[in-house]
Amino acid sequence: MSSAVRTALAYIGAAFLLLAQHGLALAEDATNGSAVGIAVPVMHATYSVPEPLSQVVPWYQHIQQAAQAYGVDVHLLHAIVKVESDFNTNAVSRSGAIGLMQIMPATAAGFIGLRGTRQSLSQQLQDPAINVHAGALYMRSLMDTFSHRLDLALAAYNAGTGNVRKAGNRVPPNGETPQFVKKVTALYASLKAAALTEDAALAASAATEASALTIAPPALSMQ
Repeated sequence: MSSAVRTALAYIGAAFLLLAQHGLALAEDATNGSAVGIAVPVMHATYSVPEPLSQVVPWYQHIQQAAQAYGVDVHLLHAIVKVESDFNTNAVSRSGAIGLMQIMPATAAGFIGLRGTRQSLSQQLQDPAINVHAGALYMRSLMDTFSHRLDLALAAYNAGTGNVRKAGNRVPPNGETPQFVKKVTALYASLKAAALTEDAALAASAATEASALTIAPPALSMQ
């Protein structure tokens, strides 16, 4: 066997070894990245969404799981939590709304199905897992009620379905509701844009890595 052939085979063997190592690393990453389930009330997964990118924000695991369970965009839930409570699990509004997504105990008991005294409901709603899942389920219902009109669903989340109906299926013009809808919508758009940028950067990085792993063997000389 000529030295040129032996050199070419060595290059090919090295390329296959690098590709195999890369594949094993990806498989290991996928295994280590699997989500851990949590016990929450009313956990029927009737919708599904693509796996979102990991974000470094408080309580993101609960936000991500709730988004997947109820088919609400993870960036929308992130925006609602930020505007409603700024990620403070102990936040309580003047009207008595509690926790990350500012759920009223009456809403938790009547619509979402939590059980207990007012005090125990308040304690449950301070649990980030329970609160975010309750808020995601409620938002899913409002999106369906208002034919996926985000502005009306957000208005109903803040002011109540009845007030949106009284306003002629429009955002009620009075109180804090118009500002709430604007804040959440703007932050949601910003988070979506940032996610798209991150997706593009990751795709470019993956393409560069794949290109670097492709090793062309030298041309064989005929002797």
